[in-house]
Amino acid sequence: MIEAIASFLGMIIRLIYNLVNQNYLVSILLFTLVTKLVLLPLTLGQYKSLKRTQEIMPKDQKIRDKYKNDKEKMAEELTKLYSENKINPLGGCLPLLIQFPIIIAMFFIVRQPLTYITQTPNDQIVEYTKQYLNKEEVTEAEVQASELALAQKEGIIDMHLVRNINLSDVPSNAFNKDPEQRVSKWTLLVPILSFVFGIIQSKLQQKSTQMSDEQKEMQKSMNIMMPLLSAFIAYTWPITLGIYYLFSNLLGVIQQEIINRVFFKEKKEKEVILTLDKGGK
Repeated sequence: MIEAIASFLGMIIRLIYNLVNQNYLVSILLFTLVTKLVLLPLTLGQYKSLKRTQEIMPKDQKIRDKYKNDKEKMAEELTKLYSENKINPLGGCLPLLIQFPIIIAMFFIVRQPLTYITQTPNDQIVEYTKQYLNKEEVTEAEVQASELALAQKEGIIDMHLVRNINLSDVPSNAFNKDPEQRVSKWTLLVPILSFVFGIIQSKLQQKSTQMSDEQKEMQKSMNIMMPLLSAFIAYTWPITLGIYYLFSNLLGVIQQEIINRVFFKEKKEKEVILTLDKGGK
């Protein structure tokens, strides 16, 4: 199923790739923007649900405090509360569930750009691989593993980014002892910035969210784990994937700031008034 999704998304990237004069970097950036726009209605729905959830949060916390020693009764009362207010506690997970297959598919696309982006016939890719590895026969694994290098070497996809940096470079190779495999240390900026923007986005999400004590503890771990995961992937995979993560996180920061201003403006105004009242006293 993931390969089918990768094929579909690869066709979209190829369409963009042809529209922007076969600029691979711009294609990835525009594709990231398109996915954000497509998922925007779901994201807005998620935050509308979140706003309703925040409105009943005092009742939620009251139930948790009242039945803290009776987990079964607590679950029953919480289910009743959310049902009466027509709120699905898992509704906020839908955008994430949809994004997950896209992220997995991007691993396939970045690793095999000839298959999924240029849609080069498999027989031709096999022949390229034989010449590249100087072998008469090659395995399917060797063909797949060689696609990225072939795309760059044969000039099928322009992988050039800036001086001495290619989109096929893997940041972890900045410390490779082999000079031929070593890449510029500037590539390390991709995982670093991906982590930074991931942290900023998490902080913005937390600012807009009123949570129970249990949810706050869980969110603390998520605020670190998710940016760390994106940074690790950006560090160990070609920077094409890292740039996808980085730009996605950057767009997420912009999107979150707009959502905070639109959906949670009233919440911020109340917090300012409360702070002024406390100061006056």
